[in-house]
Amino acid sequence: MTNIHDIARLSGYSVSTVSRVINHQKYVADDKRAKVEKIMHDLDYVPNRVARDLSKGQTKTIGVVLPYANHPYFARVIDGIVMAAFEAGYKITLLPTNYDMTIERQYLDQLRSKAYDGLIFTSRSSQLETLERYRKYGQIVCCEDPGADRPLAAAYTDRLDSFVSALTWAKQHGYQKMGVVLSRNNVISASTRITRQAYEQVYGHLADRDLFTGAVKYEDGYRAGAYFAQLDPAEDAIFANGDDIAAGVQQYYTDHGLEPIPVIGQENLLSSRLLKFSTIDHHLEALGQAAFRLATGQSTTHKLIKSEFIKR
Repeated sequence: MTNIHDIARLSGYSVSTVSRVINHQKYVADDKRAKVEKIMHDLDYVPNRVARDLSKGQTKTIGVVLPYANHPYFARVIDGIVMAAFEAGYKITLLPTNYDMTIERQYLDQLRSKAYDGLIFTSRSSQLETLERYRKYGQIVCCEDPGADRPLAAAYTDRLDSFVSALTWAKQHGYQKMGVVLSRNNVISASTRITRQAYEQVYGHLADRDLFTGAVKYEDGYRAGAYFAQLDPAEDAIFANGDDIAAGVQQYYTDHGLEPIPVIGQENLLSSRLLKFSTIDHHLEALGQAAFRLATGQSTTHKLIKSEFIKR
């Protein structure tokens, strides 16, 4: 396989001159550049970009750790990350975990071996202390508020305030029994923890009967609708963890000839706009862009993205 030393030998120029041509650097005479490029073309030489990036101490790749990609929350965060990465000339590698701490640790070990310049944790099962220990190997950004004393970069939304606003609005409109839909019921999950905290501030204790878990897509929302529809006494409204999931809840009621139940969704997707139910826009594309910018630096800055409760 042809390498840079072969190009240098055939051209009669030094390895450093050939390297400057390969990397499109200045200070190479036009005739030298043309000769080197012709030899590269004739030999169909392709530079080893991985080795070149490693020699510069970077891969120009950011790993995005996420439980799954089929939830609108993570999809919109990724959209923002990819948009910012494309403009900056970076590559993005998606690293799914299904909330498996063992898999998360494997990705952290890959950061340690310089497979990525940094990792963005859109959600996690690992303890924050674990992320802190690995930060010396590369930048780590978490998409939640880790607390002011944590030496971790973070980009996050004010979900607690927005959840409290939405639930307070619901209670003021006469919805005294509120059902809740979550992706998982786990104290490590920031989303679960914040949802429970907001619910308890407004409604008090969240009883098991008022909670449906395991919802990440429309079909799961439909199953949640089936669950809530059989409760007696019935719920007055449902607070769902996504617009499409909320739409699934409503569709179950419609399909079974039941009076549509009021729902509150999240992320201001097309489904909530068409069905005209209230939602929370966390501006997740902006969150993703902020997380990427932090991932390409070295600071431990905390960036808050303001949410918006949209009443319909």
